[in-house]
Amino acid sequence: MPLFDFTCADCGRSFELLLRGADERPACPHCASVRVEKQLALVAVKGLKSDHVHSSGCGCGPARGSCGAN
Repeated sequence: MPLFDFTCADCGRSFELLLRGADERPACPHCASVRVEKQLALVAVKGLKSDHVHSSGCGCGPARGSCGAN
């Protein structure tokens, strides 16, 4: 079951939910509104080429860009 991040359009609060199916319509646990928007999870954003920060642990080696991130 995938974990998704949501933001409620009515109360503005964010929350995470495990969903069994892609077509499941969650409700906000704070105000019970069904007007929620699925957000791009931080896990999905990490590692994008524009987001990559070179460090000693990224595998780039001494040459900047050798990891293919830039």
